[in-house]
Amino acid sequence: MKNKFDVIIVGAGHAGTEAAFAAANLGSKVLLLVTNLNCIAMMPCNPSIGGPGKGHLIREIHALGGQIAKHVDESYLQIRELNESRGPAVRALRAQADKVLYHLIVKQAIENHPNITLLQAEATDIIHTNNIVEGVKIITGLSYYTKSVVLATGTFLNGKIIIGDKKNDGGPSNESPTKILAESLINLGVKIHRLQTATPPRIDGASINFNNLRELPGHEHIQTFTGLKPKKNQRSCYLTFTNEKTIKIIQDNLKESPLKLGNITQHGPKHCPSIDRKVINFPDKHLHQIFIEPESNFHNEWYLQGVTTSMPPHIQELIIHSIEGLENAKIVRYGYAIEYDAIRGTQLRKSMELKSVEGLFTCGQINGTSGYEEAAAQGLIAGINAHLKAYNLKPFILKRTSSFIANMMDELVTNERDEPLRVTTSSSEFRLHLRTDNAEERLTHIGYKLGLVKQKQFDLVNKNKEIINNEIKAMHEHKIRPTKEVLNYIENTLKSDSFKKPITYAELLSRNEIHYKNLEYFGYKCVEDPILIRKIEIQLKYQNFLDKLQKKMKYSDQLDDMILNQFSYQKVNGLSNETIIILNKLQAYNIGQISILKSLKPGDLSLIVNNYKQNMKDN
Repeated sequence: MKNKFDVIIVGAGHAGTEAAFAAANLGSKVLLLVTNLNCIAMMPCNPSIGGPGKGHLIREIHALGGQIAKHVDESYLQIRELNESRGPAVRALRAQADKVLYHLIVKQAIENHPNITLLQAEATDIIHTNNIVEGVKIITGLSYYTKSVVLATGTFLNGKIIIGDKKNDGGPSNESPTKILAESLINLGVKIHRLQTATPPRIDGASINFNNLRELPGHEHIQTFTGLKPKKNQRSCYLTFTNEKTIKIIQDNLKESPLKLGNITQHGPKHCPSIDRKVINFPDKHLHQIFIEPESNFHNEWYLQGVTTSMPPHIQELIIHSIEGLENAKIVRYGYAIEYDAIRGTQLRKSMELKSVEGLFTCGQINGTSGYEEAAAQGLIAGINAHLKAYNLKPFILKRTSSFIANMMDELVTNERDEPLRVTTSSSEFRLHLRTDNAEERLTHIGYKLGLVKQKQFDLVNKNKEIINNEIKAMHEHKIRPTKEVLNYIENTLKSDSFKKPITYAELLSRNEIHYKNLEYFGYKCVEDPILIRKIEIQLKYQNFLDKLQKKMKYSDQLDDMILNQFSYQKVNGLSNETIIILNKLQAYNIGQISILKSLKPGDLSLIVNNYKQNMKDN
């Protein structure tokens, strides 16, 4: 049947494309619908990928067999490691992508995939019988049939563009919004709420005075998202600041800000406030960082991170021209805000399937998250589970201890919020374990078992794990004796404390001031791979903390293993009626999900766990 597919995906942004690759690479025949082929993998906001939390997601997606890391590595203008001087839990890669090249690379990969059919069309209706998905209808009246539909519509659902006192229909980059599909979702009983995001003005690079800016070059001593050596001759980004004049201009014109006019009534991302919001919240602060970043080698537009605003154009001009280095900057695109329809994440299962509509999955900003990285991670999970649904297989669910992806999914589907969800390193209590450097060790075997990770990648990860484990074992077994020469080197050269009894190489390396290559002085034969060296150092320097964390992780895994099939909360003595109503509405997959429910009362979790264990004994 020509119009029948295993999986149909609506939307081809970072969530939709990742979902398409996942389902297609697992063997599903995928139809990918997009309203404009020129907007595939579009970057309407900052063309950067990564950073703390977000960079962790990209590394995890790659380890599971996703594609975004590969496409970023093929298209970046610059890559840096942030928080280099801080602990390993918060270090993260951030790449400045060439937004034009990135789009072309992803589009070509989709076009060349034998299992993906690409079609420019607007989806208008979800075809269903008794809330069981059967397909999708497009605006021309044609219908396509499937058991699994993935909605990845981003900020296009009923989008409204806001600049000053103007509020017009529109999606990102002045694309047309999607209206009819939102009505279809409401008719299915899906609960919709409004969210808001915004973007700063873009300027012509030829009008920037770079002499007055602090240069931020790329890093060449690190590894990329897929573990490659960085490119040479990377593009630089630049740093400048607002000043007293900037703040006064904003304060004098706040009456024209949509925030004051009432044009913006919805909540935007907490971690990415507009410049007018910053001035309202911190009126006495004059210095706000502004990162000036190139968008592409194909044009000369530059992005102004830190000056997000939807104030009227003439005020945007005044603000930009008050900033050092931008006195003569030519704005080529004005900043704007966008309001859009999103669904409440608590309507979703952990598989990204709607509880009320069998076979309907959602991912990305439609779920109320913020950022390309969060969208891609959800797309990967939704694509995997849409494929599994099409073949009547069990859903794929990650444990909280496995990844930031799992932590994001748990938070998204468990707790309601009125602002877009963003992943940060503080999002997980297991962040010391969920580092960027060990994403492969944590997740590659899972991706391989799924069928997304290729044999070559799997073998390389296993080989490196063996080298690391053997190295750590050897360092625990071999000791250094406190000879006069050794102690002189330890105290005077390495500036470390002496010791009286022989200690192992592992004990010595656990000291902050000692580095792995220092051990060569004692005749120890070190491995040469800098990536492996870093992994070894982190493992040994933080071993005590990691050992303590293992106890918490073990308990978390136990809660995740407590699957709630036909579990009755009414039979749990001590739970209030209010709590029972909340838990019945949540339909949690496991007790691990319940453990992060913010409305849960103290002691309720213990009551549920004890009742669950008793039921297991009785049965």
